[in-house]
Amino acid sequence: MIDKLGKKCHLFRCRPRIHFTLFAVACVALVLVVYRLSSDQNLIDRENMSGQAFASSNDHSSNYIGEVFLESARRGHLDANYDPSFSVDALGTQRIVHLDLKGAPPRVSYFAELFPLLRRLGATGLLIEYEDMFPYTGVLADVPAFNCYSQADIREIVNLAEKNRLEVIPLVQTFGHLEFLLKLRPHSKLRENYRYPQAICPSHNKTFPLLTAMVDQVLQLHPHTKKLHIGCDEVYQLGDCPRCVSVMGQEHWSKIDLFLSHVSRIAGVVAARGVKPLVWDDELRKATPEQLSSWGLPDLVTPVVWKYTNDVAQYLPPEFWSKLSEAKLTPVYAASAFKGATGADQDVPDILYHLENHRSWAQVASNAQKNYGVQFQGIILTGWQRYDHFAVLCELLPVGIPSLAADLALLAGASGEAMALSKARSMLNCQGSLEMALKYPAAGLRCNYPGSEVLEAVLRLKALKKELAKLQEESTVKGWMTEYNMKHNFSSPTYVEHATAELDRFRAELLYIERDIRSSMASVYDKYTAEEWVKSYIRPIGENLQQVYDARERILSKEDWPRRPLDI
Repeated sequence: MIDKLGKKCHLFRCRPRIHFTLFAVACVALVLVVYRLSSDQNLIDRENMSGQAFASSNDHSSNYIGEVFLESARRGHLDANYDPSFSVDALGTQRIVHLDLKGAPPRVSYFAELFPLLRRLGATGLLIEYEDMFPYTGVLADVPAFNCYSQADIREIVNLAEKNRLEVIPLVQTFGHLEFLLKLRPHSKLRENYRYPQAICPSHNKTFPLLTAMVDQVLQLHPHTKKLHIGCDEVYQLGDCPRCVSVMGQEHWSKIDLFLSHVSRIAGVVAARGVKPLVWDDELRKATPEQLSSWGLPDLVTPVVWKYTNDVAQYLPPEFWSKLSEAKLTPVYAASAFKGATGADQDVPDILYHLENHRSWAQVASNAQKNYGVQFQGIILTGWQRYDHFAVLCELLPVGIPSLAADLALLAGASGEAMALSKARSMLNCQGSLEMALKYPAAGLRCNYPGSEVLEAVLRLKALKKELAKLQEESTVKGWMTEYNMKHNFSSPTYVEHATAELDRFRAELLYIERDIRSSMASVYDKYTAEEWVKSYIRPIGENLQQVYDARERILSKEDWPRRPLDI
């Protein structure tokens, strides 16, 4: 080394850097050795399997180890970077897993297999968001989906949860995200803004009785519940309708007062039934401590503070926790995400990103407790199935289980992300690297947990999509198989043959994947959910491949081509 004066460093001045370099090299070597031992064990395990085809090969996996190692190093996931001061103690003791059932209800028989696993993974309860899957009756009889659960199903789900010592917290949306109700013509008059079927008008005289009926019907089928989540997040339309404008004028309210008035009223209904209401916190962030106190919320509700990013502190600064403390709006729940938060059409969770989210939450909770006295009862691990009622399905529940397992392992005190992934891999009986397979699906993965076949099929589809994306970047495709070429059947047979050499294999593989997706989903979901997923994620690829196939056949059948210009 040369310092800025051009003189060599003395040995004793360089020694810390040398030690650091040696330490880093040792860490790299250790990781590679551990990985090789793991791979060798996987090979032995595969050889002992009873005739079943294993999804990956050792050679294929090794092609990706360098990429995964660099990705882990970049994002700070090596144990060498582990902070010994990291602790999950501030997050309380409850570990609540969110089941988002809207438009994609798992079979009750699947829950019978899943709930024991969730308990073993460290879950202490379930936040169940039924939406249109709840069997509402009476004035709400037109709300449930045609494939909703029956009352007997709900009782069995609750019974299964209780049998596995999982507390059940139902979630009933009572302000925003009421699309499943407000989309229907009989209830459209309750919209805050008629154009958007998202938020309900808090000033309409039929709103309160209808929401009360929803709450009562849900509580009736959850007789032992001690808590009910009343939603109230993302109320995008507020104070817009003539009724609300009139009320705000008469009462000299701001929009946040209108919001707090409605929350206070609904929470009062729940509390009167002997149940503690939980509420999402995002709209509460707009209120002052005085407003929160004046509407009696500290005595009524428990906030659920949600943030799904990998840097929670950036979005929940010290002022926020100071406000909660000043308003005495504590204890709270934290809310993280194990899936459904990184893309509306995401197929496989970014397992490292979600681990970062939970690590960040642990640090934020520790600071909030230490500096502002904010106490946490626990953390709710959300797993959104759709971004809203109208959105497509994102990561399926069985596909998200490895991410959930790793997150729960971290929250159980695993010494770093590598240990959390190792524990998850063991608990789910996985052969192959979780983080590698979810990030690089061609690496392959085989697990043995309820619904794991769905994950394997989805990973195969993801690997195929990566192959197709890579093909799209090849010059033969960019130069000779464009939309223009195919529209005019005008291209060079030489390059068309080269560009489409793997086309038949791709089409066959897609057919096999669809077959396996349907087969694996049959034990988890009804036929409607499987059909929607196939039509959303497989059929568009098949249609595109068919168009390319047809264009290839047309082009290769030609023996002569026209003079330019082609658009005459």
